[in-house]
Amino acid sequence: MFKDMAFYMFGHEIDPFLQLFVFEPIVITIIAVLVAIVTKKAWTMALVIILLNIIDNAIDVNFLFGDQGIGTILGQNVAFFFSNIFSMFYEFVLSFLLAGLPFMHKKFGIA
Repeated sequence: MFKDMAFYMFGHEIDPFLQLFVFEPIVITIIAVLVAIVTKKAWTMALVIILLNIIDNAIDVNFLFGDQGIGTILGQNVAFFFSNIFSMFYEFVLSFLLAGLPFMHKKFGIA
């Protein structure tokens, strides 16, 4: 999902390092903070980050391994999810740092 988004935005695939540690954390952090602003709860950011990563993994795995059977798809989903743990860590850090700013508490009432 985010690989396609980067391709449409930049016109070509970006480097995998930039994809995992720059582009995806910024986009997912923005989405997670927007959800926190709407719901006024900080814990929803963690839920959004995990769900977006699961959805992104499922789309990538289904595209790459869709012809090999359900067992391969399920196994690769787990493998892809755990391979993205380090980038998810940065997404958590960025989103909770942004939500923890006094400006966010005063202006949007994020608890």
